[in-house]
Amino acid sequence: MNQIELIFSDSGEVRSGIFHDREIIYIGRNGNAVERIRVNIDNIVSSFIYKPLTNYQSIGKEVWVQENIGNRIHEVRIPKILYFSKDENPEKYWMILEDMGLLEHNFSLEVMKEAAAVIPRWHILTKDLVPDEFFGHSPRVNNIQVFLISKAAQMRNFLISNSFTEGDIDYVYREILLSHHIEGETVISHGDLYPLNIACLNNELVIIDWEYINKNSVYWDIYNLMDITSPMYRRPVLNQSSRLEILAEYTSKRQKLQSPTTQTFIYDYHKYSALHSIWILMLIEGDLTQDKFEKSSLLQQRIETLEILKMVLNYLKISVTKET
Repeated sequence: MNQIELIFSDSGEVRSGIFHDREIIYIGRNGNAVERIRVNIDNIVSSFIYKPLTNYQSIGKEVWVQENIGNRIHEVRIPKILYFSKDENPEKYWMILEDMGLLEHNFSLEVMKEAAAVIPRWHILTKDLVPDEFFGHSPRVNNIQVFLISKAAQMRNFLISNSFTEGDIDYVYREILLSHHIEGETVISHGDLYPLNIACLNNELVIIDWEYINKNSVYWDIYNLMDITSPMYRRPVLNQSSRLEILAEYTSKRQKLQSPTTQTFIYDYHKYSALHSIWILMLIEGDLTQDKFEKSSLLQQRIETLEILKMVLNYLKISVTKET
């Protein structure tokens, strides 16, 4: 029995008689709490992270990442899993991870550029590493296109009421909703790479919560990094020059790794971002009729997403004008 097993039982609970305290760090999508557990043995305090599944479909995925991906991307620090459940029942599954202390999560340009420079490390790995049954938390492009086409009248009225032109809407239909080339190449994707899953610790980049790893569009991780919005947190919206800096960081690193992106990569990213931004805006309109989130949070998310959509569409229009 190793040291960690002397502290935790095979049910993930601290063994009887060991003094400890627990602190909730965050609540997952399914209501399960990720906690910091401090144990005191002979006046020596040790700290661990207790993580049940925050998404039941992700059982075993983070252990898989540690065994199959972590050793291939040395530029990134991933919290080490020290002990985990052998139970195949998702509701009883848990992991004990190393506690890296209070991680600083932020939306700064420098951190996002640093993240953009390491994303290629897993994007260039052979995608066959990832099992086909690993899925992310959001629909793929073709499903979003079908959804938005089914909401055509609502989408058009919404865009017109928010100062988009008929030309903008025509472009969205022709070049985005009806396009078969929005996703680009398929790569290994972290799956949930928004800035609150990224931190800096002692000049190291730390990336957490890999439970949504899957095979996905090359743009998905970058979109999560730069442009995805949520009612659960506030995102300072990037200006366009910062967006282009981050994309340049990514494409430059791909070039250095001898796995260059396509010539239209940056332009095509903006199409991808526009599609997902419109999708999110339609979801917000639906959520506003329910009590799932605070109305004020949804309205703020709508403001953020509209600002992003206007910028990326403006970039696309300017690019088309330059070509013609």
